[in-house]
Amino acid sequence: MAALIRNLLILMILIIIGIFAGLSWMLENRSPNHDYSEFIKHLYQNEIELVELTGNRAKVTTNKGFIYQTTVPDPAQVAARAEGKNIRVVFFNDYSTLIFQTSVAFLIIALILVIGGTMYRNKIRAEKSRFASDKLIGPHKGHTPITFADVAGIPEAKEELEEIVGFLKNPKQYSQVGGNIPRGVLLQGPPGTGKTLLAKAVAGESGVPFYSFSGSDFVEMFVGVGASRVRDLFKEAKKNTPCIVFIDEIDAVGASRTGSSSAGGQDERGQTLNALLVEMDGFDTSDTIVVLAATNRPDILDPALRRPGRFDRQINILPPDIKGRIKILEIFAKKVKLAPDVVLAAIGQATPGFTGAELANLVNEAALLAGRKGKSEIGAHEFDVARDRILMGVERKGLVMTDKDRNALAYHEAGHAIIAKKLPETDPLHKITIIPRGRALGQTQQLPLNDRHAYSYNYLRNRITILMGGRAAEKIVFNQRSTGAQGDILQATDIATSMICKWGMSETLGPQAFVIDDSGFLGGPSQRLAMGNETSRQIDQEIGELLENCYQEAIEILSQEQCLLKNLAEILLQVETLDNEEFEIITECSIKKEAADPPVRKDTCSTCPAIDNCGHNVLTQS
Repeated sequence: MAALIRNLLILMILIIIGIFAGLSWMLENRSPNHDYSEFIKHLYQNEIELVELTGNRAKVTTNKGFIYQTTVPDPAQVAARAEGKNIRVVFFNDYSTLIFQTSVAFLIIALILVIGGTMYRNKIRAEKSRFASDKLIGPHKGHTPITFADVAGIPEAKEELEEIVGFLKNPKQYSQVGGNIPRGVLLQGPPGTGKTLLAKAVAGESGVPFYSFSGSDFVEMFVGVGASRVRDLFKEAKKNTPCIVFIDEIDAVGASRTGSSSAGGQDERGQTLNALLVEMDGFDTSDTIVVLAATNRPDILDPALRRPGRFDRQINILPPDIKGRIKILEIFAKKVKLAPDVVLAAIGQATPGFTGAELANLVNEAALLAGRKGKSEIGAHEFDVARDRILMGVERKGLVMTDKDRNALAYHEAGHAIIAKKLPETDPLHKITIIPRGRALGQTQQLPLNDRHAYSYNYLRNRITILMGGRAAEKIVFNQRSTGAQGDILQATDIATSMICKWGMSETLGPQAFVIDDSGFLGGPSQRLAMGNETSRQIDQEIGELLENCYQEAIEILSQEQCLLKNLAEILLQVETLDNEEFEIITECSIKKEAADPPVRKDTCSTCPAIDNCGHNVLTQS
């Protein structure tokens, strides 16, 4: 504010000086004024030698050398009268007024620019001073501290970070033996695994100031702004040591720099990253500042950022196992009211692959469903419906299906379930449903008893056969192929491709890898390596043979279980959803019925009058 007032005073003084200088110049060059009537009198008496016209102003020189000025209403008329009396008439352009007006306008514009520029600089300076302070999180700002008790499912990561907490609480314990705490810790893992929550827990446990930023906070359109913010951040952090600086989604500013120079946003990111690298290298050993960063794309980070001395530790935070999921559910269950029939261990087993964020969403969705129904507690049914909603989408109650389509869908899902039951090394069946949800018309769910971290060849091959069960059931019962198997075929093809190209499970090609997966924790399509035409042909042949063999195996199993297939499909059409216990009862009843009523061979085929050597199925239920 002081600088703004000083600049305004200087500019106002300059304007006043300019105005007085212009006025004084005009006054000095002004001759005495006379009336117009006196000028006309001198004109008619031939007492004028020279008339100088500048606009409506006339400078008159008499024969005796006397000079005066007057204002004329019509300069052209005066010139006409003067020419008849042999009086010299000279016309001048009126620059003095134009110069004066232009000067005043220029000074006013300059005043506006100075005021606007000063205000903009003050605003930028104020924003820079607030940038770091506004990102400070702590109890003094009304934030509830988060501790390790609020984090579950990632015990290894917590153990790694307990050392950081110990250093922030008692740095002398490590410095007295010559040890230096890591300057930076990179938390990397899939989205929703608790990276940000874990960083806040470190700050809560240590009780130090916690500066929370996003990588995009440093990236601006104007080059140099991001680098300035980085310098301001660490300048502010050094005033409040010991402290923690947390940068979420650091890949937004720390992506790998290319060798070619470029302008615009890429240049801004490069300068911001350079500033961050310099600041992290500039830590004094006495500066107890720890930089925590989180990303789900560590594969694109700049190597200079990940080297020792900057982010010394890189901790992988992966989705929790079944024990971790149960502990996470216990934390979120404390915030809601559960019914006595809710078993958190069963919910943890039914949610393989769920991250902490997805489990939190599961509990919240179940609470919303219970509230929608007017219940005071959340039951097991609400958790089951919420899980289906998260995995498959909302139930499509308005979808109208014909009886023919529902019949085909029931046989399709029954085919999946029967093959899952008959094949060994498969996950237990959890639910069969023909209720449309999301993009799926029906689903057969299988849940593993324990989390799987490695898959055998037999398990993967049986998984493909199960996926082919829906198409095989349609082929056997209706002798048709429909689009309902689209998702199954896509999954089966993906598994077969991975078995041949990534996991080396081909007897012909051997243990070789032909694709590379470099998409980090976000997943994505794999890229095939460079190979010859013959190798590519063999790969396609191996994948095709594996899929065809699994499909034929599904046909063979369902052909032997046509009675169970028919009974299961008819029951599905009535109840629409079956769990594993109900499926087991139907299976046992079908086996007993088939044993009591064995198939009888007919002499002729129902399709043609030939005997059993016609090739058709001549076995019918009596």
